[in-house]
Amino acid sequence: MEEVKIWNNVIKWGIAQNPGLPSDSKNWTHENFLTLKATLQHCLPHIRYFQMSSDDVIDNVQPYQQILDKNLWDDVTRKFISPNRQVSSIILPPRKILRPTLSTRSAVINEAHAAEIASWVDKKETTYSLTNNPYEFKLLLRGTRDGFTKDSFWNLCDKQTHLVVVMKVKGTDEILGGYNPV
Repeated sequence: MEEVKIWNNVIKWGIAQNPGLPSDSKNWTHENFLTLKATLQHCLPHIRYFQMSSDDVIDNVQPYQQILDKNLWDDVTRKFISPNRQVSSIILPPRKILRPTLSTRSAVINEAHAAEIASWVDKKETTYSLTNNPYEFKLLLRGTRDGFTKDSFWNLCDKQTHLVVVMKVKGTDEILGGYNPV
């Protein structure tokens, strides 16, 4: 689940625990925000604010910024303005996303290969680990299943964006491939 969805569900839960809060948070008083903050005091430290996009923060977190410690809010906004600058807040690691392993879907690459390919796509100097690979690779074509013809490739892969192609040279351990970001 995306971090912003977790945030939104936590906010909804906190509001549901306080039926006296006005339905529109734009009409809330400072005391209303303090009530929500007290309700969510044990939940808020578990949100991965730094894993959200800037749009998600502006659209979903900013309306409730009063429930966050001022230092945390300053760090979140600072990280978007200047991503390389240090912050004093604790940055939680990304959540582990359980995905089916590639080994059951691909006869050519495994999860380690997928993490390395993802690192190349993002032009990272270090390789993603198996647990922090931000991409989910979807097998579109398997030669042994769909055929090794140009027509099968065209039918299954045409108009696909962000396409990674990998193939193994028969009789060797050599893997070849390419990436099309368009």
